[in-house]
Amino acid sequence: MLVSTVDSGAPTDLAQLPTVLKQPCCSVMASGQFVNKLQEEVICPICLDILQKPVTIDCGHNFCLKCITQIGETSCGFFKCPLCKTSVRKNAIRFNSLLRNLVEKIQALQASEVQSKRKEATCPRHQEMFHYFCEDDGKFLCFVCRESKDHKSHNVSLIEEAAQNYQGQIQEQIQVLQQKEKETVQVKAQGVHGVDVFTDQVEHEKQRILTEFELLHQVLEEEKNFLLSRIYWLGHEGTEAGKHYVASTEPQLNDLKKLIDSLKTKQNMPPRQLLEDIKVVLCRSEEFQFLNPTPVPLELEKKLSEAKSRHDSITGSLKKFKDQLQADRKKDENRFFKSMNKNDMKS
Repeated sequence: MLVSTVDSGAPTDLAQLPTVLKQPCCSVMASGQFVNKLQEEVICPICLDILQKPVTIDCGHNFCLKCITQIGETSCGFFKCPLCKTSVRKNAIRFNSLLRNLVEKIQALQASEVQSKRKEATCPRHQEMFHYFCEDDGKFLCFVCRESKDHKSHNVSLIEEAAQNYQGQIQEQIQVLQQKEKETVQVKAQGVHGVDVFTDQVEHEKQRILTEFELLHQVLEEEKNFLLSRIYWLGHEGTEAGKHYVASTEPQLNDLKKLIDSLKTKQNMPPRQLLEDIKVVLCRSEEFQFLNPTPVPLELEKKLSEAKSRHDSITGSLKKFKDQLQADRKKDENRFFKSMNKNDMKS
């Protein structure tokens, strides 16, 4: 038994309540159309919209206050009901608080239903649940869409099957990218090693220069300074080249790791989320290429080679000069000591 309170003069018996409210509550709720049935019962016959400030007239029909007021504006004491054409008193319009409360409840239920439906994947065109995924268009389809001419000839599968298929593809891509990551790490290590070798060679040449010119630094100070400045420059450029190489390869490795992480995340998503933009994600992962810059620029290699050639030339010249100097010094020493001996003997 439905119990409700209406304003003074409003009907209180079930005969004048909406039809749906006369049904057992459990059967209405079980039908799954409770809100729709209620809304049909609280539509104003004049504006065909949900009742606004619902009122009841003598014949028992319900209208919006504004709508029925406009109908009775041209009449004096009586006007005809728009539905049953019964003459009713103009001053007998009564606010129906029961209907007003019912309208508020319906609006609250509608808001809840809209929010609930948004959580479900429904076809905006046919208001049906999505069940299929179109491989050709990359779209979700309902039963109606599946049978339409737009998708009739397309490769269509159930969402769960499509998701399972793409999970396999994602796993394959993860393995491919992990292999690329391993290879990239090896390539990077080789590149860094090349930089280390280059800087070691530069340091070695510096030590050669220091060792060689310590013997004759007063004579060759100017030449030594020039050669050292070039080696220092090469060392600096080599270090900068190493920084540039690391700076160029590290972001790529980071991008690769992020790509792998995003694929792993995608793999663990629910089917619908997994399939969203799946082809774009897979295409991006397939197109990843490691761009390996030259660890040491060829120009620096050339300059180092030129420096080494120059150093070798100077070393040869210095050795010849040293040998010649030592030979000359020995001759001079012999002459000197002979001279000293002769002088001693004369003394």
